[in-house]
Amino acid sequence: MGKAIIFRLLTTVAIFLIIAVYFSPIWWVQLDAPAYPNGVPINFHANGVFNGSQVEEGEFCDKTMYWVLEMDVLNHFVGMYPTGTPAPIERALSQFLFAFLIILLIAFMISGRKLQAATLSVGFSIIVAWGYLTLFTPGSVTWMSSGYQQFVQCDMDMEPEEIQEWSGFYTMQESYRTSLSKTFQSRTETTRMVNMMVTVAYVVIGVLIVGILFFIMGIIWKNNLFYWLLVIIPILLPVFFVLDYAGWLWWVGHNLGDWATFTLHPFMPTVLGESKVASFTTHSYPHYGYGLMMLSSVLLILAGLLRRKQLREDSET
Repeated sequence: MGKAIIFRLLTTVAIFLIIAVYFSPIWWVQLDAPAYPNGVPINFHANGVFNGSQVEEGEFCDKTMYWVLEMDVLNHFVGMYPTGTPAPIERALSQFLFAFLIILLIAFMISGRKLQAATLSVGFSIIVAWGYLTLFTPGSVTWMSSGYQQFVQCDMDMEPEEIQEWSGFYTMQESYRTSLSKTFQSRTETTRMVNMMVTVAYVVIGVLIVGILFFIMGIIWKNNLFYWLLVIIPILLPVFFVLDYAGWLWWVGHNLGDWATFTLHPFMPTVLGESKVASFTTHSYPHYGYGLMMLSSVLLILAGLLRRKQLREDSET
């Protein structure tokens, strides 16, 4: 098999792995506390936080997020924000961000700058149109991923039909507001944080659109850096996830509320491994979704090396 076929095959497998990552638990956390002899396990997905172990009894939301809500109760005692507070923008935009990575890799597999630019233009245009309709059209929350809808519905303690008329952006905003309202902070502070989140969301969307235009122009200008970024950015997905995860852990550990039953100094929650805070022990480790993410990166590194070797050989002939 020629290098061209192998690098495309490796890239294709990596694309399917990235799709699988979106529907898989990426990181798991378990909190051990005296009142919970078996611990409180939760799983972090790209689009929400869900039970880390199966719950057989109860309503739908008990089976989906029982342990998440229990974790919120325990976090409340030490003044930490609920699990639904961190990463509201990442969860809401995750389906578009993953689609963005897939478009990059499809363009990476294609030969010819004009065809690459056309692929990026068509693919990104579809993502932008899809994003606009999903985020800003009334009733478009139903276009969000089912996992995100379930997370929002259960975190807000609402029935599916109660949010079906909402737009995706309004859902993100109200979900964040509800999560903040579970604390005892003032309504003024909650409103300030919601307004800040909305502003940041607009900035993120704007930056993504500008970045898309730069990608297309970079390919048209035959800038090699932009071509290699098509595969480098998806390769770095595991790094981006850990940085984002660690950043939000730092935020919740350094923004403890005055509603805490136990007063703690600001601290950095555990990213990887085990730690003890007061009478709670935290375990934090990658789940199989992160393993799939790492595997996709390894395959893309191999694909990139093969592609580089192929292009060198073609230039010498």
